[in-house]
Amino acid sequence: MSLQNTRAAYGWAAIALHWISAVAVIVLYLLGEQLEEAEGRAAKLAAMANHVSVGMLLLTFLAARLLWSAAQPHPRPLEQNRVLRFVAMAVQGLFLGMIAVQIVTGPLVIWARARAIDVFGLVTITSPFTQPVPWLHDAAETAHKVAPNLLWPLLALHVLGALKHAVIDRDPTLRRMLWAQR
Repeated sequence: MSLQNTRAAYGWAAIALHWISAVAVIVLYLLGEQLEEAEGRAAKLAAMANHVSVGMLLLTFLAARLLWSAAQPHPRPLEQNRVLRFVAMAVQGLFLGMIAVQIVTGPLVIWARARAIDVFGLVTITSPFTQPVPWLHDAAETAHKVAPNLLWPLLALHVLGALKHAVIDRDPTLRRMLWAQR
């Protein structure tokens, strides 16, 4: 059981970063929903603080995941029908695209109002804008609200694909992402 990836399997670091990121994306979605449903200024501000702080934490894990992935070999792809391989790559690409849109637009929503981002009251990230940029704020806010609509359908396709590999194909695809192999 290795920390690092091999051409046959993912290592513990890649697996841990994948699952931490997956849980954080779902938590962020739910925090975003909580923000939309919050009533009263105090509740909205508290929900926003949680959403923003967890978002910045996720950004840290995703950066670590990307850097780790770039420095590691990737396990060889398993044999699969070309159409299904294309669908799997498309789902993964759309997932990553949705997350990228969220990561870029989330901070822009705040910064475009010339405000700093507060992360759990521990770190403040200053806005690159000295004055509000209303058109940027509106565009970022719209994109930030629309992109998560892809989350649940993409997650369902991702899970169905993993279950197909485990139950129908009986190949090690799912096992490779659940625990490190020797």
